[in-house]
Amino acid sequence: MIHGWVKIEKFLNYLLVFLLPTQLALHFWPSFAFVFGMRVDYLSPSIYLTDLIFITVFVPWLRNNYQKFISFLKANSIAIFIFVLVAALNTYFSISVFASIYKWLKVIELVLFCLYVSERKDIFKQKTFLSVFYCSLLFFSLIAIVQFVLGRTIGWPFYLLGERSFSIFTPGIALVRLGGVNFMRAYSTFSHPNSLAGYLGIGLLILIFSFSKSTPLGKKFGLSVILIALGLTFSLSAFLGMIVCLIFFVLLKKNIVNRNNVLLIPLFFLIVSLSLPFISKGFVGNKIFLSDNINQRLELAFGAGNVISRNFTLGQGINTFIIGESRIRGLGFYLWLLQPVHNIFLLIFSETGIVGLLFLFWLLSRYFRKSFLMDDKVLFMSLVFILTTGLFDHYWLTLQQNMFLFAFVLSNSFKVKH
Repeated sequence: MIHGWVKIEKFLNYLLVFLLPTQLALHFWPSFAFVFGMRVDYLSPSIYLTDLIFITVFVPWLRNNYQKFISFLKANSIAIFIFVLVAALNTYFSISVFASIYKWLKVIELVLFCLYVSERKDIFKQKTFLSVFYCSLLFFSLIAIVQFVLGRTIGWPFYLLGERSFSIFTPGIALVRLGGVNFMRAYSTFSHPNSLAGYLGIGLLILIFSFSKSTPLGKKFGLSVILIALGLTFSLSAFLGMIVCLIFFVLLKKNIVNRNNVLLIPLFFLIVSLSLPFISKGFVGNKIFLSDNINQRLELAFGAGNVISRNFTLGQGINTFIIGESRIRGLGFYLWLLQPVHNIFLLIFSETGIVGLLFLFWLLSRYFRKSFLMDDKVLFMSLVFILTTGLFDHYWLTLQQNMFLFAFVLSNSFKVKH
C-alpha cells in the first residue's frame, strides 16, 4: 500500500507541474466580489484544480513529516509571529475584510507550496520533473498557436483545462493589427496574453539554462515552438523582459554584476515603480495622445499613489485595490476597468502599506543574493524577468498560474540534477 502510494504521489506531483498553466476553478460570488453590480474575477474566492492537487499531496506529506514541519515553525517563530501580526492588522483595517481573508489564505497556501517544493528534492530536482515541465509548456504553447490561427478558442475538451470561450469578435478581447488585419492574441488557458507571456518567458529561461548539450534535438526544436507561442502573445512587457535578461546575462559574463552590487537591481526596480505615481500625475486629465495601454497604466498608477497617501503604513487591505479604486473621485475612464494597478510594487504598497513593500524588497534582495551564492543563473534570470514584467503588469501577484510559478522560482526548484 505504501509502495503504491509512492507511485501515486509522484504521479500527482508531476500532474500538478503539468497542469500549472490551467485556470479551471470553481468560483464563488459573495457580495464583496461585486463592484458596481459587476462580477470581478480577482475578488472571487475560487478553488482551482491545482489547489486540489496540491492539497492532495501536501496533507499526506505533512502527516509523515510532522516533526520536520514543527521544527520549521520553531526555527522561524519570530518571522511567523510578525507575519501573523501584520496579516491580522491588515485584515482588521481592510476596506473589505472577507476579500483580504481570502487573499491571506492564498498567501499561506503559496508559502506552504514553496516549503513543500523545497523539501521534495526527490521530485522537483530530477530530470523527470524537467521533462514534465517541458511537455507542459509545449502542450499549452500549441493550444496558443492553434487559437491564433483559428482566431478563436478551440473549445471542448480544452474547456476542462480552463480555456474560456471567445473569438476575435468578442468585445474587449486582446487584438493585434498586422498588415491591416486584426488577429486575436494568443491566450491558451490563461485569462490574458500578457499572463501567458510571463509564464512562457519564465519557462523558456528555466529550460534554456537547465538543458545540457546532450539534450535531444527534438526537445531543442520544442523550444522554438514555445518561443513562437510567446511571440504570438504580442506582450511588449514580456519581450522587454527577455531583452533585459539578455543584457544582464552579458553583464554577468563580464562580471559587471557581482555579489557586491547585485542588490542594486531590486532597488532600481523599486525606485522606478515608486516614481510612477508622480510621473502619471502630469498625464492624468490631460489630453495627451498615448496608447490606451499606456494611459490605463498611468491612471492606475496615479490611483495607487492616491491610495498609498491615505493608507501609508498598513495599506487599505490586501486584495482590495479594485474596491478602493472605485471610491476615488476625479480620475479618468481607465480606473473603471476594475483592474489592479499594473505594477507589483505599487500593488503591494497600496494594499499592505510600507510594511508589505519593505518585506517584498527584503524577499527579492535575499533571493538575488542567494542566486549569486549558489551560482544559480536560472533563479537570477527569472527574478530579473519577473521584476521587468512586474513594472507593467500585476499577474505575478494576482493570477493563480503566475503566482504558483513565482513560488516555484522562489523555492529554487529548477536547479535540476542531471
